[in-house]
Amino acid sequence: MKKTILVLLVSGLFACGANAQDVPAQPKPGQNPPPMMSKEQMKERREMMMKTMKDAGATDEQIQKYKDLLEDSKKKNDEIKKDAALTDDEKKAKRKEIMTAQEAKVKEILGDEKFTKFREAMKAMRKDMPPPPPAAPKN
Repeated sequence: MKKTILVLLVSGLFACGANAQDVPAQPKPGQNPPPMMSKEQMKERREMMMKTMKDAGATDEQIQKYKDLLEDSKKKNDEIKKDAALTDDEKKAKRKEIMTAQEAKVKEILGDEKFTKFREAMKAMRKDMPPPPPAAPKN
């Protein structure tokens, strides 16, 4: 009987240890959380996006307009991120508006045929990319 209880306790300890999960460190108040992607990963992704534009048949002028659009969207997203008056849901809604406007502008820049090619290539690119790290749990 004692051996059975001991075996159950030891196996329970091993099971708990095997199921333990690493919890990412929480940023201190006032400190920005770590970026989801490193600068190298961001640079690589941007290069892949530009290659995708080129493969869709975009001209250099169209690619430059796309780069400018991305910079403008990034600035708008940064402003939303810094706005403490907005709730998380409001920030999410504003980011969605920016993405919708950005997609419409890309369609305007490229035209229907090139936009369709670009969109399909982007979907394929996203499938090949590793998933982003999980978000830190909220307290």
